[in-house]
Amino acid sequence: MKPGNRHKKIEIRSIINGLLFAIILASAGRVRGDSWTQKSDMPTPRFNHSAAVVNGKIYIIGGVASEPSFLNGKELSAVEEYDPATDTWTRKADMPVARGYLTKSNPVLDGKIYVIGGGKSGSSRVDVYDPAMDTWTRGADMPTPRALLATVAWNGKIYAFGGLSTLEVPVNSLQALNIAEVYDPKTNTWTQAAPMPQGVWEHSADVIDGNIYVVGGAHNVNAMRILQVYDPQTDSWTEATPAPLSARGFGATVICDNIYVMGGWLNSGQRPYLDAWVYDQTTDTWTQADPLPDFRAELTTSAVNGRIYAIGGTPRQHNCQATSTVYELELEMSSPSPDFNGDGVVDDADVTIMVECWHRDEHSCDIAPEPCGDGIVDVSDMVALIEHLGQNLDDPTLIAHWALDELEGNVALDSVADNNGQSDGLVVGDPFWLPTGGRVGGAIALDGADDYIIIGPVLNPSDGPFSVIVWIKGGAPGQAIISEPGGSNWLSTDPVDGHLMTELAGGGRSSGPLLSDTIVTDVSWHRIGLVWDGWHRILYVDGVMVAQDTQDSLNSLGTGMYIGTGNAMAPESFWSGLIDDVRIYNRAIKP
Repeated sequence: MKPGNRHKKIEIRSIINGLLFAIILASAGRVRGDSWTQKSDMPTPRFNHSAAVVNGKIYIIGGVASEPSFLNGKELSAVEEYDPATDTWTRKADMPVARGYLTKSNPVLDGKIYVIGGGKSGSSRVDVYDPAMDTWTRGADMPTPRALLATVAWNGKIYAFGGLSTLEVPVNSLQALNIAEVYDPKTNTWTQAAPMPQGVWEHSADVIDGNIYVVGGAHNVNAMRILQVYDPQTDSWTEATPAPLSARGFGATVICDNIYVMGGWLNSGQRPYLDAWVYDQTTDTWTQADPLPDFRAELTTSAVNGRIYAIGGTPRQHNCQATSTVYELELEMSSPSPDFNGDGVVDDADVTIMVECWHRDEHSCDIAPEPCGDGIVDVSDMVALIEHLGQNLDDPTLIAHWALDELEGNVALDSVADNNGQSDGLVVGDPFWLPTGGRVGGAIALDGADDYIIIGPVLNPSDGPFSVIVWIKGGAPGQAIISEPGGSNWLSTDPVDGHLMTELAGGGRSSGPLLSDTIVTDVSWHRIGLVWDGWHRILYVDGVMVAQDTQDSLNSLGTGMYIGTGNAMAPESFWSGLIDDVRIYNRAIKP
């Protein structure tokens, strides 16, 4: 340690504590930028209807007109097509038999819409609508007549979950079914699937990555907080984190592998909700979204081109008043970045990564069409990538970047403009700035004694997928490159040989350090990275994955970052070498 630096370090720590506290306060309470817009009214006011999307158009089918008395509204056969591109409605051929109390979202296979069950008395009908021909045909009846079920299409088949056998019983006698049945349109036959762990009605079913997520609903009268997950390949069920709000009769739709749940109510004797929630299956977590503009239950929500359309429903409890209102929610979203390896430029390395993902459902490389891709890496993605070749990108997933190109001083600037300087680092000690000696421009040389950089909260790893990428040269065994004050060493070397490792972990059985077999404390530059994709911890060195394990959660204090020292600033943890171009992304990349 340099003479006189001990007292200097104590003073700086006091300043840092105040700095961290101020930054935490400044970053609290940020709001989403999504916004609702009212569109052209649906011609026929209705609630408890169903919806489907085919070729960018939304089809509203059946439903119930306003109730003159409890459960005494007219069931409808009307079918209306909404074109979001022109904000216009067109009347289509009526459904053969009028029905309300349908599933909120109809399954679509080969461009045809399947309307299954429904009706106040519970129906087993399967009616198939062909939007291209504007005609209806009949499918094989469902084995179990029911209403207010949930249906979904996956891998050429249709799955029907839960519901009520009839609504025509005393309210206190309502009891949901836990039946799951599978329809194969090719053979026009039904088979049984594993029953649901908990029978529900007025719920939703959505497919993400081959799993079916059955959200919410009620077993008797009141809605429950429940999220049941069905795996069609193993015919088995598990449970996931339920929504924060007990709801039934809500709208649900999937955009970019997130489930958006909106409106609904606890029961039909109470005022509907405004609330909207988003489920992220990669982290098994829920976050609050912009609320609906109006109280609404028994609505439908459909996604077209990255926008959500909330259509119809009722703004009040029984006796329900049907509405024709249409609201559009434009989400602040962007396509996956073509800078796959997170080095700030689109080049041959990114082309190589795309080729490795060719003809696979690899979300990180599925960049076209916007905003979510189409589930396969193909020619359209390569065309989009080529359009960006040689470009330096303004990547919205890059949440912090310290280029470490300064010539002098005690501030390491964060180049991400949206951070407004809040993530600039305080340089402690007497490191050497190397204007031209870095791997990408300049770099900073730390002495392994008392040089380091302190940064306020930028990333809390427990919030979701992320990547921390940095160039290093030199160092010694047992030293840290990136750590969290009072938390874990995110990127460090083992104390014996200098293998790259991370101590950032969750609370499960595999919560120990992740150690690679790759030594990084030599005289060469190495680009190292820690990536968490929501399920796995992954370590990279020079573009190669060197260690991976399963980790479905991570523990973090959210206290900020140290660059160049360990979490407790132990003397042996200070880095003795060069550090350059530190980048943090809120997505999983392939460095």
